[in-house]
Amino acid sequence: MKVETIYEKGSGRVNEDNLVMKDNIFGVVDGATSFDGFMDEGGRTGGLIVSSIAKEVFENGNGSLVSLMEEANRIVREEMLKRNIDISNKENLWSASAAVVRVDKDHFEWVQLGDSLILVVLNDGTYKLLITDYDHDQETLSKWKELADKKVENIWGKLIEQFLKVRRIMNVAYGVLNGEDEMINFLNKGRESLENVRHIIIFTDGLIIPKKEPREKDDFDKFVRLFNDGGLSKIKNYVRGLEDNDPKCWDYVRFKQHDDIGAISITF
Repeated sequence: MKVETIYEKGSGRVNEDNLVMKDNIFGVVDGATSFDGFMDEGGRTGGLIVSSIAKEVFENGNGSLVSLMEEANRIVREEMLKRNIDISNKENLWSASAAVVRVDKDHFEWVQLGDSLILVVLNDGTYKLLITDYDHDQETLSKWKELADKKVENIWGKLIEQFLKVRRIMNVAYGVLNGEDEMINFLNKGRESLENVRHIIIFTDGLIIPKKEPREKDDFDKFVRLFNDGGLSKIKNYVRGLEDNDPKCWDYVRFKQHDDIGAISITF
């Protein structure tokens, strides 16, 4: 196996993504900042704490991928309680999306939550996303576009209530790692044969190519073409180029100029 990684901070103060890499386990975890603005004595946000916990559990724990996700979820809950976080209020919950694979001789197992994704490229050049129903931000981005078309400044601040609305349906309408027992109801999992598999690409949403129309499908044809031309760095450079030329997020609707990127590719 040949393994390539990308780990790059976005516009925020810290990179809330984490990479999981230990033996035959590979994954990404994308932390999300809580709305109460929590930060520990080391300057870590809640989102970074969650992604760090998940990294530690997957790299050093034992058991199935599902059981490791459950263990990480339990520890996240315990850590929030230790910090006196009001876990009855979803806005305060530390959270993350995640995608992790365990590679064996002739197959791989996987688990996935939220909008961190796993894409498999076959020897004939075709590809498939293991999960396609991941876009829980479409409604918010559509509202963003309405304001962007009017060249409104500080769109993020104008949509706070919409962001809160989406946070309040975590593990109700979509799944995240945030200490709630209901997480397990949204945990996607599976097993895939490695026959005819050329690449497995695991990535946080910061590597998804920005688009102008929120209701359009993400362009994974171009994603795979870029990867075939120059690996993960080729995709990253293309994404950053679009973002660099759109600092106010008016042309390519998204929540900040640069998102954190965490990605791993495995080539056989």
